[in-house]
Amino acid sequence: MYNKELEKQLHDLFAELQKRTMKIASEAKTNTEATERIMRIVSGTISSEAEGYMVDMYACLVEKIKNEEFFQNPENMNAFYRLNLREDLNEKYQFNIESIDAYKRGIEYKEVNQLYVAAGAAAGTLALGGILKFALSSSIGIPFPIIIVGALVAACAAYFAIPTKNRKDYKKAVDKFLHDLENDILDWFVEVEVYFDRQVRNLYR
Repeated sequence: MYNKELEKQLHDLFAELQKRTMKIASEAKTNTEATERIMRIVSGTISSEAEGYMVDMYACLVEKIKNEEFFQNPENMNAFYRLNLREDLNEKYQFNIESIDAYKRGIEYKEVNQLYVAAGAAAGTLALGGILKFALSSSIGIPFPIIIVGALVAACAAYFAIPTKNRKDYKKAVDKFLHDLENDILDWFVEVEVYFDRQVRNLYR
């Protein structure tokens, strides 16, 4: 399911995001203004694309198991469909950014930070990758876009109190965030694949 083509698509996506965010960081009057704009672009883009990647991975899973002897039995195939794995992931991560009240009324740093800390407390880690992985096994009730925004706020928090703080260092912080986020998303793909496989193997019991 998870393959080099998907990895390349993600890398290209982040290369484009890096260009857009650096342009914003150069043009914005303050780092706070830059972060507000970057939050929306990064969380919106990643959430939309991540949902698409999950659909692709699910489609690959379906094609894969259709070739297995066990699933030649219609009853077993129907049991797989009843797992509703695509809907399960949507419920776990709530990818749809337009349905989130925080986006409709405007995102507040304090609110986002509180939600991210709450997610970290549930997961036992404030690392983004750890939170995404934890959400596969336990509901944290915090939408995927908010988790991404929270990670960005945490990465750039030092630049909020002093909005005119060194722009070069700010750009480095954003660039590092995007680099780490790309790796976290790749690791998350692997975890989703393992999750899919575990759900399928449970049907053999």
